[in-house]
Amino acid sequence: MPNLDDHRADPALVDSPLSLDQVRAGLAHHEAAHAVVAAALGVPCTRVRVMRVTRADGTGWTGATSYENAPVSAYGLALIAAAGEHGELHHLAAAGLLTRATARTASSTHDRDAAINACASLGFTVVLDGPAPADPDQGATWTEVSEEARDLVAGLWPSVTAVATTLLSAPGYSLTGNEVSDIIARTSNDIEGTHHDH
Repeated sequence: MPNLDDHRADPALVDSPLSLDQVRAGLAHHEAAHAVVAAALGVPCTRVRVMRVTRADGTGWTGATSYENAPVSAYGLALIAAAGEHGELHHLAAAGLLTRATARTASSTHDRDAAINACASLGFTVVLDGPAPADPDQGATWTEVSEEARDLVAGLWPSVTAVATTLLSAPGYSLTGNEVSDIIARTSNDIEGTHHDH
């Protein structure tokens, strides 16, 4: 699987309208969404973390998710990349923090660009503007990818929040792939259990 480098290019959060705890919570949901959607597509992660980084212009926070080298379609790769932003947006909305300004902090052009490049290396075109290739096996629009990723994140939300919550209380804000898999398995069982009641 091509590498999706998930570090924000500019992690400094000097201008963020959110508090440090809110920033960390947003990042945790961002990374958890990558990991949970990847797992749903058969790509287990090896590590999920939120960490502090120092750049010339100050200190900020970022996150990273590493994946096992599992086979995945180019479209699946794009969905995994797009999921992070929707995890963060969904969390902001659920926490009553979603505004135009905070939505901008969740914007993940780095994920989008990494996905477009990774897909291109697999011969799959993801189009930002204009029509996608006529054959859906050859490409898609980023809007299509983003909307499907948003729906996946919403459907998998109990697992996303469980991973994010555990990540925020983990030493060094870091979880192993096995820990993430265990959380997803537990929450999936809970979800399946609730379906029988309807």
